[in-house]
Formats: sequence, structure tokens, C-alpha cells
Amino acid sequence: LDIVSLHPDLVRVLKDKDLVRRVSWVQANFLEGLSFANESFDFVHVKRIARGVPEDKWDDFSEEITRVMKPGAAFE
Repeated sequence: LDIVSLHPDLVRVLKDKDLVRRVSWVQANFLEGLSFANESFDFVHVKRIARGVPEDKWDDFSEEITRVMKPGAAFE
């Protein structure tokens, strides 16, 4: 998931065709709500967002990430 549509072409960069089949890029903005169902992910990795999250939206960000994480999921 990214807010911009700059993603590598997985067919060109990955040799594992099974992985290519299982991975898809999603462009979204958590401020508008994520299109994933509740409890969708076992693992959520977030990086390089500090400057992009308005100061008064960190609680919204945390709530949205928590919503899409399965119980016991890892957050990094």
C-alpha cells in the first residue's frame, strides 16, 4: 500500500512467479479509510510517513492500522 503509484514491475524484478501472483500494489490514503476488511493482515510494516501524517491525525492513523490487523498481528 502506498499513497503514490511508484511501484516496481514485479514481473521484471522477481524470479519467483508464485510471489508475483500473490503480490499486488494498492494505492490509498489512510485519511480516506483503507479499502481492506477488518482483521485482514497478520503483519503491517510502516515506514517513512512521519512528515506525511498531519499532527492531529496520528490517532486516526493508529485506529485504521489497528482495524485492519488481525488479533495478535505484528506491527513494525
